[in-house]
Amino acid sequence: MLKISIIVPVYNVEKYLRQCLDSILSQTFKNFECICINDGSLDSSLSILKEYSEIDKRIKIISQENKGLSVTRNVGIKQSSGKYITFIDSDDWITNGYLEKLYNVIISTDADIVRASYKFYYQKEDIYQSAKIRAIHKINNINNDLERLYKGYAGAFVWGKLYKTNLLKDNNIYFYEGKSSEDCPFSALAFLYAKNIVFINYELYIYRKQVISITSNNEKLRIDALLNFITFTKELVKRKFCSNEIKKFYIDTFIYKIGNIDKSVSKNKQKKILKPIIEHLIYLQSFIKNTNRINIIKIKVVLFLSKYLNIHIFKIFRVLKNLKI
Repeated sequence: MLKISIIVPVYNVEKYLRQCLDSILSQTFKNFECICINDGSLDSSLSILKEYSEIDKRIKIISQENKGLSVTRNVGIKQSSGKYITFIDSDDWITNGYLEKLYNVIISTDADIVRASYKFYYQKEDIYQSAKIRAIHKINNINNDLERLYKGYAGAFVWGKLYKTNLLKDNNIYFYEGKSSEDCPFSALAFLYAKNIVFINYELYIYRKQVISITSNNEKLRIDALLNFITFTKELVKRKFCSNEIKKFYIDTFIYKIGNIDKSVSKNKQKKILKPIIEHLIYLQSFIKNTNRINIIKIKVVLFLSKYLNIHIFKIFRVLKNLKI
């Protein structure tokens, strides 16, 4: 059985794809497949993939019409045959010891997830910067769902990690399709189901910044992040992750995300997403009854001010997200 499946979504990255593939083929760990999903690229990305697949049969190509990053990654998960999975974005690259270090740790600790540190590469300035993450630490057999949820949601990027494949497939953990900002729900669910998560302080992944990439920030990303969170909270309820502490996480994070919409999203777009926000507030009001009184008050205040006093709901949340209660 193959040890590792590398999933690489590819879309219009002809300028960076060779560097990514070269870094994969130069790995000191050799027992892997590299599943490259060409998501309807309009440049020479597919030709580059074919060139590399002829050089090394571990490069496997799947080509599809443009369906977005989430669909593309899900295709990779479903087609994977390795015992472990790692995601690499096609405009990034990895050090030659990336797979070996992650694999050795996941074997020696029987971890469900191993996360490495990383560096930012600033394209315009041609400089590197170390990411600020904690030194080596471990979550081992902790039954505190809230801690897992926070750590998973905070470390939302899916690249730079090695996952047990059965952790994802057995628990039906896939990316939300049709939207951007899909990393947070995926990462949080993976952390919730993992019993053993290890962080290692080796800078093994290089994340390219300040280029137009498949995950670049824009107004749509912020809106999708909010809508994804609405879907995510309802999914957690279905999966029975609904302790009082996690309910507080629902409210605090929802407030924070709506508060960030106020200045970063146009007024027309705000109006379009107002209905699902109000509907979710009403849902949360029912869901959190008989729990933390502060959470209930927050929701009731927002609904009252927005409905009866005609105060702009996004401005209310901008204030609430800065209150430490």
